[in-house]
Amino acid sequence: MPKTLQDTLRAHIESHYPVLYLLTYEEAEADALIAALADDRKILEWNLARGMVDFVTKRPLMEWCDLAAALENLLDQDLDNHFIVIRDAHLGLRDQPLAVARLKALVSRILADDEAAVTIFLLSSQLFVPPELEKFITLFELPLPDETLIRSVVAEYAAAYDLTLDADTLGKMALALQGLTRYEIGQLINRGYQRDGNIGLEDLDLVLTEKAQIIKKSGILEMLTVRERLEDIGGLGKLKPWLHQKARVMADWPAARAFGVEPPKGVMIVGMPGCGKSLTAKATAALFNLPLLKLDMGSLMGKYVGESEGNMRRAIQVAEAVSPCVLWVDEVEKAFVGMGSGGEGSEVATRLFGYFLTWMQDKTKQVFVIATANDISALPPELLRKGRFDEIFYVDFPSEAERVEIFRVHLQRRKQLSARIQLERLAKATAGYSGADIESVVKEGIEQAFVEDCPTLETERLLGVIGNTHPLREVMKKKVQEYAERFAEMTIKPAS
Repeated sequence: MPKTLQDTLRAHIESHYPVLYLLTYEEAEADALIAALADDRKILEWNLARGMVDFVTKRPLMEWCDLAAALENLLDQDLDNHFIVIRDAHLGLRDQPLAVARLKALVSRILADDEAAVTIFLLSSQLFVPPELEKFITLFELPLPDETLIRSVVAEYAAAYDLTLDADTLGKMALALQGLTRYEIGQLINRGYQRDGNIGLEDLDLVLTEKAQIIKKSGILEMLTVRERLEDIGGLGKLKPWLHQKARVMADWPAARAFGVEPPKGVMIVGMPGCGKSLTAKATAALFNLPLLKLDMGSLMGKYVGESEGNMRRAIQVAEAVSPCVLWVDEVEKAFVGMGSGGEGSEVATRLFGYFLTWMQDKTKQVFVIATANDISALPPELLRKGRFDEIFYVDFPSEAERVEIFRVHLQRRKQLSARIQLERLAKATAGYSGADIESVVKEGIEQAFVEDCPTLETERLLGVIGNTHPLREVMKKKVQEYAERFAEMTIKPAS
């Protein structure tokens, strides 16, 4: 456990802070921390499974009782020089007004006695703070093992198995194992050793499998299978080299960090619908050779007070647990719609936004964020400030030269590119078409040729399809015009 956290908690205890909320999945680590802080204090514990128990052995001290009954019992005791540990706090307090009221009464009693040395610890894997107790609670999120501690853990297991790991292997394993609990790290090392009698980089496939499990169990993030490649996207002549540069940094991060390179934060891609923003997000994950996680902001919204913020925190924790990875936030403008308009929904959106901004500013894990948006004017200005993202790119409708490239990509992928296809004529005929429009033309032309038993695809057929197509720019004329005017007012780097 980091010494700084222990010192911070001790300072709060000595300053008579009544309730310390420890947010963690590592209960054994939390117990060790509380025991180290206790000195000569007596520790009482309540947990949902067994009621009041001995803190060390977890054996029941009395017949099972719920939290409200346990707190009533504690209110009648002399608790000076005690720690009171309430485990599974979110389960014991949620929808339990009597337990909340009695905990508040206990806190009031502690605060009324200036000499009382009593501290209440709430332990939970989820954040749940009843409004009645907010001002009394100080929240601490117990960190997962950092790179230094993971090195130490791996080295301990290697020594126990009488194996020697070189510094390079140890460093790469420590990076890959970041985001996992100490228990999960130990289990993976044991599995790797049982599989081949060794501990090394060949075991990293187990790490990826474990992290995929974390994502599935979270229910908040989705791991996408990526088939797209950057070369499958036509145009974007300025965005592609920028992404290749970031890929070089991500691929050799230990050396880049040693050289003084700042960790890549991410990129925001804004612009017209159907012009390759989502495709670029997927292709970037393939370029970086990293898992792609998609965050659905709608799935974060919960019905309980604080639940939405807890879901956001959990989503970010999961992303960091799977790091290095690419986190794709699609149509990010919809996540923060209604901010500042008043009402409960606005307050929740504002809190989510604040948490997301703080994380983007301060994050140190290798989570490369790709945020895509159609309507940049709907985004709060703070999100666009330098320091949140490494760069913001604007994707416009493709130029004529880019349309030639897009036709070539789609025809080549479907094995229909031949000397009979005049790409320049097709490009001239599709002014104002998006990449999605062009792909639709190619697919329709190929289908027609197959149905009519034509041996080859001809330019004239594709031109015929174009003549019967209403592109997005025409269908959404008013909205596209609004977007174009707003983008023209802003200084954003063009992707092409």
